[in-house]
Amino acid sequence: MSTCVVKSNNMIEWMSSLSEFSKILDIPLTQLAIPGSHNSGTFTLDAGERIAPGALPFVETLASNPTIGPMAKAIIRGWAVCQTLNFRQQLEAGVRYFDLRVARKPGTEDLYLAHQLYGPKVTDVIETLCQFLKEHPHEIILLDFNHFYGMDLEHHIQLVTYLISQFDSLICHRCDTKNITLQRMWEEKKQVVIFYQHGSVEDFEEIFTSESISSPWPNTADSTQCLQVLETIHSRAQDEKFLVCQGVLTPTDGTIIAGMLCNLKIWSSSWTPLFNSWIQTSKTNSRLNIVLADFIESDNLIQSIINLNFTRFDLKS
Repeated sequence: MSTCVVKSNNMIEWMSSLSEFSKILDIPLTQLAIPGSHNSGTFTLDAGERIAPGALPFVETLASNPTIGPMAKAIIRGWAVCQTLNFRQQLEAGVRYFDLRVARKPGTEDLYLAHQLYGPKVTDVIETLCQFLKEHPHEIILLDFNHFYGMDLEHHIQLVTYLISQFDSLICHRCDTKNITLQRMWEEKKQVVIFYQHGSVEDFEEIFTSESISSPWPNTADSTQCLQVLETIHSRAQDEKFLVCQGVLTPTDGTIIAGMLCNLKIWSSSWTPLFNSWIQTSKTNSRLNIVLADFIESDNLIQSIINLNFTRFDLKS
């Protein structure tokens, strides 16, 4: 019998398909390989709007220039967009971890996902996620709210209260991460794990705090250095918490200025095959947990990540 792989047409319910392999059902989710998207909500960024809070200083300077502001924001958008698939498309492609950065827009009570510019409303995103979970009751998603801009305590409470009201009984309450398994989630009809990395809402038992997840940032524009950093991080990986492998290159200010006619997708296109190869061949790949990338649909990355589970646990077709 050969090692099994998930075919691309089954990505929409790849977690559900694991039900036929009993040896994986009681493995903590911290030990599974789970595809994730970096800056998940950047598939739509509004270059016609003001710059979002938290933007880099040089971005704010360029965008506020009355002469070149509109052109500058178009360039900024090209480097700020990290995904081309919307949330529904990401879910159907197999993504189960979402990297979420939230900002308050002045003049409105709505909260938005943001990265240099404003993206979709949080309420629209959650509606999409809820609908998908309803249609696929054995799929599990991990939501990581990790950057917040222009938000006071009342906005944090507003957001967490809203999340709880929408996901309701589907939320896995805070617990020891080693107890979060597919079997337990399915038996208890739970589908959502929420990480909220801001101390102001730690009293909400429905959320996991920053102590439950680690997401080291390589913070380099150099592909060789990035792989070396990832190798070092994951050679020391433990199973006590969720660990995010950030397979992303980070352009410098100079990179962006020099590449005004370029964009992040073009600039990072040569990186994606290197990262995919590393996922499949690294000596540390048996320890990879959440693996995220820009333009996650590229180069069969999602399939490579999911298939780690079959080789890791010797699952046979």
